[in-house]
Amino acid sequence: MNNIDLSIIIPVYNVENYLRRGLDSILLQPSSITYEILLINDGSSDKSGAICDEYQSNFSNVFVSHIENNGVAEARNLGISLSKGNYLYFMDPDDFLSYNFFDKISSNLKQKWDVLCFGYNEIKENKNTVLSCRPHFYTHCGLLRKNEFRNEFIELFKTDMMYNVWSRIYNKTFILKHDIRFPNKQIGEDTLFNFQVYRHLNTILFIDSTLYNYIAGRNGSALTSFHPRRIEIQLEELQELHKLLEQFQLEDATLIQEIKTKIVVSAAFQISNLKLRRQKKIELLQSLVDNEAFESIFLNNGEQIIGSYKELLRQRNFSLFLRRLSIDLLTRKKFQIVIFIEKMKMNPILRKIAFK
Repeated sequence: MNNIDLSIIIPVYNVENYLRRGLDSILLQPSSITYEILLINDGSSDKSGAICDEYQSNFSNVFVSHIENNGVAEARNLGISLSKGNYLYFMDPDDFLSYNFFDKISSNLKQKWDVLCFGYNEIKENKNTVLSCRPHFYTHCGLLRKNEFRNEFIELFKTDMMYNVWSRIYNKTFILKHDIRFPNKQIGEDTLFNFQVYRHLNTILFIDSTLYNYIAGRNGSALTSFHPRRIEIQLEELQELHKLLEQFQLEDATLIQEIKTKIVVSAAFQISNLKLRRQKKIELLQSLVDNEAFESIFLNNGEQIIGSYKELLRQRNFSLFLRRLSIDLLTRKKFQIVIFIEKMKMNPILRKIAFK
């Protein structure tokens, strides 16, 4: 293939039940642009690798690489090095595109930009039955140049839509010019990749279409698993965000504290959602409470508050622990965090645990 417009890079790992839907959502819709699909099979132990090979046999624009399991960052970086397209798109294998993806982006490929951003649908499902579908749109539409983007950055970041890589397309020339790659992290690689992008970009285009369908809460996804260094890694990401704000000459201590609180709160709910013995959950929550980030939420009287949480854990009552956390946040007028918790309540699994 020559003169390829778009390279769609998909890291694949043990997603045999979802992979066909994702690939069909690309291949079965009409397209006026040329594209290739690069499937990087990251050492899958199920039938995912065989499914990749099947699609490569049936479609001339599907290419498969089988590698040892080294994580999503290395798989995506390999995809970048193998890509032949003018633009790069990173898709997760268990999600799927909207039916009008190519129709909406084709005209925008003619414009000059470093990054193209679009909305997405957050879908919760059970055995392919949709339980809920919540669209996410950017508050801004149109082209922003560097200084305009930096001025709008904090408000854009508050939408929680600036972390992921699957609701944006990247200009490959821009990525290669600044040698931007995914850091070899077990979690958080999307965020750190985008921070590199934001540090260098000159133009970013926002369009008002939801072109991606993100499946939230799948078994084995970030919602249903917990990495032991998760909080530590996310606090490191927060330091990188602080450096970015300094570069942009933006000061917002409230934003930093709000994100730190979200890190702690989401960790507490995820721990409670794990399929582990109660004692192991208690141990994980105790390590969370001992982290300085937890105490910093409560500012002046943090030490007294921490003692009450530790007592609840000694009583092995983590349901009350979570309800108490919600109430304390509301008492301290951390309304955005409470709204964040309310969104988590929409997940039926979390609702059973924390809000019964």
